[in-house]
Amino acid sequence: MTSRFTLNFSDGQTTTSAVIARVGAALVSWTTNGTQLVEPGHLEAVGPYCEGIVMAPWPNRLEDGKWSYKGETLEFPLNIQSQQNANHGLLIDFPYDVVEQAESSITLGALIHARTAYPFNVFTTVKYELSATGIKVTHTAENLSEEAAPYAVGGHPYFQIAGVQTADLILRSDAATVLDVNERQIPVGKSATAGTRFDMREGVRVGDNFYDHGFTDLPRDENGLAHTYLTAPDGRGFDVWQDAEFKHVVIFTPDFYWDESRDAKRFAAAIEPQTAGANAFKTGEDLKWLNKGEKYSASWGVNLFTK
Repeated sequence: MTSRFTLNFSDGQTTTSAVIARVGAALVSWTTNGTQLVEPGHLEAVGPYCEGIVMAPWPNRLEDGKWSYKGETLEFPLNIQSQQNANHGLLIDFPYDVVEQAESSITLGALIHARTAYPFNVFTTVKYELSATGIKVTHTAENLSEEAAPYAVGGHPYFQIAGVQTADLILRSDAATVLDVNERQIPVGKSATAGTRFDMREGVRVGDNFYDHGFTDLPRDENGLAHTYLTAPDGRGFDVWQDAEFKHVVIFTPDFYWDESRDAKRFAAAIEPQTAGANAFKTGEDLKWLNKGEKYSASWGVNLFTK
């Protein structure tokens, strides 16, 4: 059984390819005209920074791994022991199967099996599509259970422009609200970004700012899309867009990302579209409840631009 799936697209001017890992349906490589655009992930297991994975049925953290359903406290195993949280859902190390495949696109599927802490069967898919302008990612979910099932989904891509120091990239976001978090990265409130270090409307240098925060109240364009931008000094960059189902985005800019090729730490930049924020199974905020047989779809993607 293959551990990876390779996509290719060329229109004579743009040649782009991507590698998707079976485990976690992770986007582990994406190159355009020979330039690597994401941090390379792992094929056989989830990477140490969860590079490129799909997060479902919840993204980000769940405090104590516990939530309440029909008056009963249900508990997931903790996978961040230092914070005592359950992180990034149930599929991060799960092998996906091929649903449909073409040269420049692939749809992978995984069934979230019912268990004590999540007594629902939900079939999920993720479709990656390459084009001359970038990549589109579409997530679907179908509730196969008798009862309504809680669901949220997110992506976890780390972006780079090979040959450019990630620390020198400029982040820009018009997000109006940041989620205030405690020492366990659990939201405890909300604050306006305007006039604070979280105000990225004019652009901020990755190397000058550490973020590990969720943002919401995202302005939308005429098509209902929200945008986060990451730009190199030479004008090349990314427009990470997300549709109306994706009401949140997490921006993570660690200075401790381990670069295996250089055997050293450096900055990295993750832009993570999410349909709900951290701890949604507890708070219920923006959590989707899928009725029996209900199907759900949400999309995000990346458009590339030059000067």
